[in-house]
Parts: sequence; C-alpha cells; structure tokens
Amino acid sequence: MTVTFSACSAPGDGLEAVLAFTTDEPVAWIGADRYRQESAAHNYRPEWSWFAVRDGQPVGRALWWGGADASIPSTLDDVVVAVSDPDERVAIASGLITAGAESFGTLPEWIVDVAVDWESDPRAVAAVGWRADAARAAGLTRMTERVSVVWTPASDVPSPAASSGLTFRGGADDEFLDLFRRVTVGSLDAHTQATVAQLGPSGTAADDLAFYRSLPGSCDDWRIAADPDGLTVGFVLATRTAYDAAISYIGVLPQHRGRGVVDALLAEGLRVHDAAGEPRVVATTDAANTPMRRAFERAGFTVTKRRIVFNS
Repeated sequence: MTVTFSACSAPGDGLEAVLAFTTDEPVAWIGADRYRQESAAHNYRPEWSWFAVRDGQPVGRALWWGGADASIPSTLDDVVVAVSDPDERVAIASGLITAGAESFGTLPEWIVDVAVDWESDPRAVAAVGWRADAARAAGLTRMTERVSVVWTPASDVPSPAASSGLTFRGGADDEFLDLFRRVTVGSLDAHTQATVAQLGPSGTAADDLAFYRSLPGSCDDWRIAADPDGLTVGFVLATRTAYDAAISYIGVLPQHRGRGVVDALLAEGLRVHDAAGEPRVVATTDAANTPMRRAFERAGFTVTKRRIVFNS
C-alpha cells in the first residue's frame, strides 16, 4: 500500500487525526492537551504537524516545535507510528521526517526523552532502537545521549563562587565570541566536536554566539570569570528555555581546567537566577561528559531524565 505524507493545512484540517495518536511505548510523547497548550503559544502549528496515511487511514504522525516568532521549526518533538511491522514502522517514520524537512528547507534535530534508567528496560531500548533506525534513514546520522538536570532553591545556592577568589563581570559580543572559540579546544561536548569538524573553531564560535543570543532571557546575565591575577578563566551563560531558567553553557579555558573553576562558574549562574527569584533552574549535558555531570551533582542538581538527540 502507498503511504502519503502531508501537513495539516489549517487548524482542524486533519488535526483531530494527528491528536488521536497515542502510544504505550516508554518514551515521552505529546498528548492532545499539551499540543493545544503549545499551539496557543504558536510553538506547534498545523504546517509543522504532519501525518502519514495508508489506504485512507492515518498510520503515523510527526510534530515539530519552534519558537513563537520562528519561521521554521527548531526541533522534532514526537513521532508516533501505529503499525506493528518493524521495517514498515521505520519507513513511515523516516518518510514523515524527510517530507517535513523538504517542506521546511531544514532538517531539525529530533529529541526523544526517556527515563533515567531506560537502558534497563527492554521496551525502552526497542523504542529508541527503531527511532534510531528511522533517524539514520532520514539523514539524522548522529545520536547523542544527554542528561537533563534540575536545581531548586531548596538545594541552596552552592558556595564555591565566594571561596574561589574569582571575580565575575559581563562582556561584549566580541569577548564571548573569542571565548567560545578558545573553549572548543579539548571540549568533551559532542555537539561542539561535530561542529568544529564541520565549521572549524571560529565558525563554531560564531554559530554558538548567534544561537545563545537567540534564547529567551537577557545577555546581561552572561558572566566572564577572572582569577586574582586578572586572567580570564571561563564563562557561564545564565539564560532561559521557553519554560524555565537555565544554565545553557559553561566554558572553562583549557589551561584552567581541573582546578574547580567549573564549580565557581556554575555557582555564579545559579546565584544570578536565584537573585531573580527563579523557582527552578534546568540544564543538560552529554551523558559521556563525566566532569560536567559531577559538577551538577556537587551543586545540588537532580537528574530528571535522559534525552536522546538525533542530529544530521
């Protein structure tokens, strides 16, 4: 049977078919209430909500998310396919992703949230497995596992910033551009490594600066740290996601790593958000980035979930 792929052309046109999909797989997926809430904020849209039809029946859906003012989506949040044959499931999912990407003119990353202990659950392993196959078939060939963490004021603001001897200040774009470039050396972050391989350190720095400036929040909350001799040692970006306050980036210059600078930078970012009365602060890091994961633990962050990210 031929499978066709199309977007909802207008609210209500095929939308109920999209929202009718559910799954019992142990991965995060978007329910009807969440969709309607995000749609009201213009983060989900009919033209970003696609479904697959076979023999007149909807058999799959894909939901992309973007900022309220965005012209194209930034992430693929959800793919649900209601067929039992494994090969057909992969083909339908990859077809949805490819059709959407051709329409948008870009191939956004696909985010799949799973439980902290997902690897011990065979059903979760299977759910991630077929999605990984579909991602590769659609051109999302790089898979990274990340750890999502959260901090609340009940954890207390960690103190290393006060005892480190570091001082903190804001900075201009050209300073941050230079720092983004310098911290690419020896970075353990998979995205940074891949971007450097593609764009080089300077191109990666420009890409990073543009991305983080596009996030909600104020660049006045970005901090550069200097040691008692006045030497710059690193920086931290206290920003926001669409939903929460966030620590989006911590960079320690290569020659200053392994000296506890990361703890002071993290503490400063938390101090900025705590002073603003933020009720929670979120962050993510690669599962393979052990030093950063341990820094979050020391600062009182709690692991909430794992995040599988498929990129091109």
